[in-house]
Amino acid sequence: MIPFPWPEDNEVHIHCLPLAAGASHYLSSDEVLRADRLLDPNKRNSFMAGRGLLREILGGYPGVQPDELHFAVGEHGKPHLSGNGRLHFNLSHSGALFILAVVSDREVGIDIEQLRDDTPVPDMARLAFSPREQKELFALPDHLQRRAFYRCWTRKEAYLKACGMGFALRSNSFDVSLHQETPAVLISPDNLTKWTLMDVTVPEGYCAALAVKGSAPIIRYIQSA
Repeated sequence: MIPFPWPEDNEVHIHCLPLAAGASHYLSSDEVLRADRLLDPNKRNSFMAGRGLLREILGGYPGVQPDELHFAVGEHGKPHLSGNGRLHFNLSHSGALFILAVVSDREVGIDIEQLRDDTPVPDMARLAFSPREQKELFALPDHLQRRAFYRCWTRKEAYLKACGMGFALRSNSFDVSLHQETPAVLISPDNLTKWTLMDVTVPEGYCAALAVKGSAPIIRYIQSA
């Protein structure tokens, strides 16, 4: 287990590493039971690897041990640590990659997506994007739409996860930027000044975004393995 310094108030720590590296022996009995309920072996393996990585990484922060971590969920399903109110985290995994954001004393959300050629971009955009986002996306040349779709998708998911609303807030009820030359920004709703959106540097073939409450943090990419 690698020790990590406690994140400063103006920092967010980003851990990005292969999902297969998860140490599943750290899982609790409840997590093992939850994994066993997943009939799809790929989803089951991803869940176990992701939880193992989460425990292993968080266990590297002072005062936290992997096998002593206790997780709880908020009203809309956002996970958090029980008994440690200062350390906040959010995780995502897609394809072969796992990503985790760790901050101190503020809400955070992160999303990573593997860029897939078979994604039905128009159908998904009409379902999940706001009218403004759809108009901007479909105005782009066809060869630019797929990457713009993923930029928009990850930014929206990061915000939804950060504010902890989950499915209680419709993804088409607010706007984010999606153009490559435009910084990641939450355009609406009314509380947009309370949140910061940022793109996250990840390996080729993936797209990721971060949302934090308050002003823009310094991103520190942490070597976790």
